[in-house]
Amino acid sequence: MSTATINKPRVRRTGRNADQAKADLLHSAKREFATKGLALAGIEGIAEPTGLNKKMIYHYFGSKEDLYVAVLEQAYMGIRRMEEALPLEDLEPLEAIRKLVESTWDYYVANPEFIALVNQENLLGAVYLKKSGIVKRRTSVLLKRVKAILAKGVEQGRIRPGIDPLQLNHSVAGLGFYYLNNRFTNSQIYNFDHMTQKALSKRRAFIVDFVMRAVMSKEEIARCEQ
Repeated sequence: MSTATINKPRVRRTGRNADQAKADLLHSAKREFATKGLALAGIEGIAEPTGLNKKMIYHYFGSKEDLYVAVLEQAYMGIRRMEEALPLEDLEPLEAIRKLVESTWDYYVANPEFIALVNQENLLGAVYLKKSGIVKRRTSVLLKRVKAILAKGVEQGRIRPGIDPLQLNHSVAGLGFYYLNNRFTNSQIYNFDHMTQKALSKRRAFIVDFVMRAVMSKEEIARCEQ
């Protein structure tokens, strides 16, 4: 994960249909908004790498702000689709939680634009995310799945009772998000490169162990320590 990944230019295309043109503009806009934010991102900077006229942005999306909302939706739907593709119900409860933790971390590392966009939208007070209802609806699906997994694990005596799925979701996301979002400042503060493969692997293993110990029942922890 690096700024080089975010700044990678888009290859121009010709002879595109409307769907492809919109996809190219969204791809370019994601990079522009992630690196510069909504206020500093320019229409020209979004259109130029795609080889399209900047007027096409207004034609397809209406305004820069509406394009930004579309980029936010695409970013959030990316991680929701990843989560929905996980076969959590086919796994044992603890393995399902482990899979979710690992996959969330891996998604963050592979998608630096997502981290940047979420951070910037928080700085804006989520005023643009409020305009989208689809993100909230799709996130509720994940919470229902996690709730069912926790309930099954409690029945089996492997997961401790009383875990709030929303709080668990916040913890899974926050443990990875903080580390990656603050990678530059923390690399200076703690005097080591947070983004080497060794550092990323160590952080991944720590988060998995931390969450698993937090959700395991006392009996399960005792079995693991035998």
